[in-house]
Amino acid sequence: MTMILTPKQMAEAEQASIKLGVSLGELMDNAGQAFGRELLSFALQENLRNIVILVGNGNNGGDGLVCANFLTESGIIPTVVLMCGKPKTELSVKAFESLHKSITVINEDSCNFTDVISNADIIADCVFGTGFHGEIKADLLEHFNLIGNSDAYKIACDCPSGVNCLNGHVADGTFRCIKTITFHRSKTGLHFHPAKDYCGDVIVKNIGIPDGWDKNMDTRIYLKSKHEIVPLLPHRSRNSHKGTFGRLMLICGSESYMGAAMISTKASLKSGVGIAQLCTPTPVAHSLVSAMPECVFTPLAYDEQGFITADNASMLCDITKKCSAVVIGCGLGVTDGTKAVVFELIRNSQIPLIIDADGINCLSTHIDILEEKQAEIILTPHPAELARLCGVSTAEILENRLGYAVMLAKKYGVTIVSKATQTITALSDGTTFVTDFGNTALAKGGSGDMLAGLIGSFISQGVATQKACLLACCLMGCTAERLSAQYSERSILASDIISHFSQELKDWENK
Repeated sequence: MTMILTPKQMAEAEQASIKLGVSLGELMDNAGQAFGRELLSFALQENLRNIVILVGNGNNGGDGLVCANFLTESGIIPTVVLMCGKPKTELSVKAFESLHKSITVINEDSCNFTDVISNADIIADCVFGTGFHGEIKADLLEHFNLIGNSDAYKIACDCPSGVNCLNGHVADGTFRCIKTITFHRSKTGLHFHPAKDYCGDVIVKNIGIPDGWDKNMDTRIYLKSKHEIVPLLPHRSRNSHKGTFGRLMLICGSESYMGAAMISTKASLKSGVGIAQLCTPTPVAHSLVSAMPECVFTPLAYDEQGFITADNASMLCDITKKCSAVVIGCGLGVTDGTKAVVFELIRNSQIPLIIDADGINCLSTHIDILEEKQAEIILTPHPAELARLCGVSTAEILENRLGYAVMLAKKYGVTIVSKATQTITALSDGTTFVTDFGNTALAKGGSGDMLAGLIGSFISQGVATQKACLLACCLMGCTAERLSAQYSERSILASDIISHFSQELKDWENK
């Protein structure tokens, strides 16, 4: 697994390094030289000589100044541009004072700045580091825009300047790089959109932070790739029957949202669950039975608006005793009755409970009921739903979705599958996974219902919660990518993706 760090964690790694005997000055020297080696290799490979290093006034700029010395000693003398005036931090000042006299240094407001940028073959971006957030100041925007329009190859030191390394936000004026050379570990924001589109190839370089720096970390974040997830698919013994592969209970649907119940149930069936039992209002059951003859239906009492009523709760709790997992919430609606059912399931279920959509909206009105849970709970919120669960605005969630997901998982001892372009799966012990599967084919109604059904299916088949969540994200996303090779992402529906699970899964089984 590939560990990645938040900017705060990277700062903690640097401070731990000091205590373990490697100073910040040594780390800067190592980073600058590592960056220099990458620039030199690229320059020689492309037969380029004119390198311009853009330097900020902090430690990222210090890395660039060390890099400039390294290149000079290697036979290529770069031009250094001070983008924010003279260095200000102790280490960057020291690096500036040690700069080789043969290196030309100019300010960003120099009269020949435009010519320097226009004639550059390679532009090394060492302006803002991993601590940047907010916007690029107005007096720099014109210069950044000029750099962005340059035909030079652009390579970033640690991160492209203007990228928020926590959440992946990108400030106006940020220019795209073909490579990002980052140090020790990659940073979370480099793997979230839109920043991911500005980084190019992300290359991680060791800078000498000693082993053991992370022994006290309480949150560990990992990137998970397809080749790591596919082997988690459970083996299916020939000596099996439908009970072998579990019984998934789905409490989903209402007269207004029949499709959500069908999508979540079909997703579970097409991904291998032995029995899918859909508990839904009687009219919904009657409407869906011909479309899903493989499903077991349990018709429920409903109110005049077509939503299930509270008096179903006792019966539903009894049904859970015969099941392997429960999915609740897809198309359920938010009423006093649906809230009562959600709360009773949380209090009484002895099997894993996957809560999605309106199940989450019901829960958000009384989230402390999670403290009464008796079994594993998996919540699958999109950003607005996560905001309701955390009691903050959606804007606040988007500023630190990862942090809020981890906080909620730890506080209530649950698993959070935070859905967005990149999905964050946060476990109750602080272990967190970032996955990046799929495309805009998933940016439409039904995708969340599909994911909930998949998670429930894999858990019912005996897969551990963490693995089930990763398998579900991967299967849904990779199938969407498969379809998009043949059809427009605009036209692909959740039902199309579900119908092609069989092809994707066959590939996985043959690996």
